[in-house]
Amino acid sequence: MPVALIVGATGLVGAYIARKLKRSGWRCIGMGRHRPADLAACSLDGFVTCDLLDPTACRGVRAELADVSHVFHLARVLNAGYAIPIKENERMLLNLLDALEGAPDLAHVQIMHGLKWYGSHQHPFAIPARESGPRPAGVQTFYYAQRDAVEKRQRGQRWTFSTLRPHCVSGVSVGSPSNLMLGIGMLGALMKETGQPLRYPGSAQAFSAQLTYTDAGLLADAMHWAATSPAAANQDFNVANGDVFSWEQVWPKLGAYFGVETGAPGIDGFSEEMAGMKGVWHSMARRHGLAPHAYESLVSWPFVQASLGLAWDQVMSTDKLAQHGFTQRIDTLAMIFRILDNYRELRIIP
Repeated sequence: MPVALIVGATGLVGAYIARKLKRSGWRCIGMGRHRPADLAACSLDGFVTCDLLDPTACRGVRAELADVSHVFHLARVLNAGYAIPIKENERMLLNLLDALEGAPDLAHVQIMHGLKWYGSHQHPFAIPARESGPRPAGVQTFYYAQRDAVEKRQRGQRWTFSTLRPHCVSGVSVGSPSNLMLGIGMLGALMKETGQPLRYPGSAQAFSAQLTYTDAGLLADAMHWAATSPAAANQDFNVANGDVFSWEQVWPKLGAYFGVETGAPGIDGFSEEMAGMKGVWHSMARRHGLAPHAYESLVSWPFVQASLGLAWDQVMSTDKLAQHGFTQRIDTLAMIFRILDNYRELRIIP
């Protein structure tokens, strides 16, 4: 039986891959600083508590990782304002690989990256983004440090690696604040509650930008495939739904979904304004009988603002993924409203 170590198992992507692997007959072990209260609810068979920034602590859990065959490294170090430091994230991966040293059945290590590989967070880039392109000059991201580190460590080893590059992973999750679809659901509900139009919290250029997004279920399928397929060994893959859309096309449909008018794009001070609606949210949640969750635990408004604020196209090619054997596709518009419907069914949004 394969044994998966999922670092970041309680996040959005971690929850989806854990469910996928459990359905496929795998044993799933989570890893992180805080053990979840209910392992079964997280599709986990066990949990290793460890601070991956502490090399001594990592060496101390080697015995608990002796049976691991496949690693899914999904965790990140985040600073205030959704800043992602390079050195700390590189060190976290290196400490993890140290902890796995000598694991006799280790077959594959997978790292989750994203479209920022191509500089999408800093400036426009060549469309569509392809894995074969050079690293853009002047781009700062921990992805490069991690990619170089895992390739160096893999030399001469029996295990292989893969890195995946999705963009704006979309799914159903609670307690994972880097979650755009829940943010959009909460935004629509709050605008309905306060009698305001649903305005896009980015510029007109960001509103019309062409985008490729990634369904979390499709990503989990791609993760499983890449971790087990010989064709994916030591490769990097863009992972996306396969279609292209803009929020300008979707926004009027969102207004109709929430029963509100839509206004012109652009909201000054969006993150601060939304953070100030904590009282409105909890009052609304009580009236509608929503599941009790702390407002701050549901969504990171700086993340929503950053995700919707880039004023250039963000389109990736998935040709390499298909050529190597993974050909699944998802309709993004259908995905968006399926996810919002699921949040309503779970009583997370009204």
